[in-house]
Amino acid sequence: IDKLEKIKADIKKINGNTSTQEYISLDVASMILQRFLRNPNVIPNKIDSLIGSSGSVMAELSNAYNGLKQMPLLIDEIYIYQGENLDKTIKTPFFRVFFEGVKRFVDSFRNKDKVINSKRNYDKVLSVWVNRPRQYVDILQKLIDKDFTPKTGIYVNLSIMRDEQKLILANAAKKSPDVALGISNWIPFEMGIRGAALDLRRFSDFENFVTNFYPGSLLPYFYEEHCYGLPETLDFYVLFYRKDIIDYLKIPLPQTWEDVKLILPELQRNGLNFYIPLGGSSSFKAWMTTAPFIMQYHGKLFTDEGLRTAIDSPETLRAFKEMTELFTMYGMPVQVANFFESFRKGEIPIGVGNLTTYVQLTVAAPELTGRWSIIPSPGVKYGNTIERWQTGSAQAVVIFNDTKYPMEAWEFIKWWLSKETQSDLINQVVSTYGFEYLFVPSNRYAIDNLPLKRTDLKAVKEQFNWVQEVPKMPASYVLEREISNIWNKVVLEGKVLRVAVDDAVTVVNKEFARKLEEFGYYKDGKPLKPFKIYSLNDVLKFYKNGSKLEGVGE
Repeated sequence: IDKLEKIKADIKKINGNTSTQEYISLDVASMILQRFLRNPNVIPNKIDSLIGSSGSVMAELSNAYNGLKQMPLLIDEIYIYQGENLDKTIKTPFFRVFFEGVKRFVDSFRNKDKVINSKRNYDKVLSVWVNRPRQYVDILQKLIDKDFTPKTGIYVNLSIMRDEQKLILANAAKKSPDVALGISNWIPFEMGIRGAALDLRRFSDFENFVTNFYPGSLLPYFYEEHCYGLPETLDFYVLFYRKDIIDYLKIPLPQTWEDVKLILPELQRNGLNFYIPLGGSSSFKAWMTTAPFIMQYHGKLFTDEGLRTAIDSPETLRAFKEMTELFTMYGMPVQVANFFESFRKGEIPIGVGNLTTYVQLTVAAPELTGRWSIIPSPGVKYGNTIERWQTGSAQAVVIFNDTKYPMEAWEFIKWWLSKETQSDLINQVVSTYGFEYLFVPSNRYAIDNLPLKRTDLKAVKEQFNWVQEVPKMPASYVLEREISNIWNKVVLEGKVLRVAVDDAVTVVNKEFARKLEEFGYYKDGKPLKPFKIYSLNDVLKFYKNGSKLEGVGE
């Protein structure tokens, strides 16, 4: 309390008032502590008032810390003069002040959401829709005008797309853009199989260009012998741990799921636990939560001909057994409302999280600076290798099939996904708007320029060597849903695993047959031809020199 009062006095002296948000936050924290001082016995029952996510002492101190650290320097006046004496009586003429004020007032009425337009009376202009906030689009437009257009002579219209579902409406109305950026990674496949997306393999330098990406991140974009999109951003899933708590308990950092099982008793004896995304608050378990276990145990999602599911194969059953027993037998928390908050409070000092968790800890938890770190996520050991497969594709780019300028659109995509452009965008976004706007580029060479600590960057790059997405097929949505249902039935309802899997197989195969008939793979319930399911080895064949992929799958 004494320290807070001294800091408050210093702030009041510097600012000349007590109305700043930082002063108020410190005042609130001081009042809470004073109440505890009068009656210390209530502290055990009001721990949230000390370390809660909002309105607590810790939250108010974090708000004050961040506010003081980011407080801008305000300059009231600038004098440019010659000589030793400064005449501070010089004032700006009234009409000049009035004129500038009128200009600012008029500018405030301009439409800030107007489409950004780089067209300057040129015949060929690319129409590009961007599913991102304005902050990113403004910087992208500047990069285009400064670098892309002067080099190529291709001009670009950028439009902010607030809802990616508008792409479907635009395609139906035959008003599609030439290119879309920042869309979900399943959209290129869905549009490609319906003839709306352009096959990128038609370009002669496609195979050379795709070596810029991790091969596992390309899997969602292939259909038959076509590629309908490319990854734009990535997400990483690594192991976060509180160094102070783990060191105090003398717990070794786990490298495999067997190691995790060994440390769980020690954590639980101390009222702590381990988190994986399967224990998130959502009842639907998406691919990012279930697929890593299946890939790590060499499980199969589809049969060899691609027309039925293979989730009842022995390897996949082993994966299901592992991902359910961690909760039913080893006591992992079934539902964690917010991993970041639990990690911050120290209730769950170790667990698997993603980029969002990393940014939250960096920006919103300054009190934990230096007390946490990351390593690659746990996996399954085969011989001397630990396979740490995780999903990682986030957003994608697509060229539409009805574009009038396919070559120009391809040149733009190559420029946009290049190492230089991605690095420039990251640097400008973070330096302009802050670390909370950080994203991870899909170009594996641009990852070296991420503004992360060296040790963290090393862990992220090592984890990216184990990126593998789930390949797409027209009815993969039902497979994702039924695998989620298997986990819920076993963990939450206590159903026998094999029974839950057999029920899911029946549902999935029935929907596979119905949906694949729409695309000519079935007729009257009978298979006509196999459906190609791409694997990581298939994608590696597109690379002219696989030896360039240092560390992939190692």
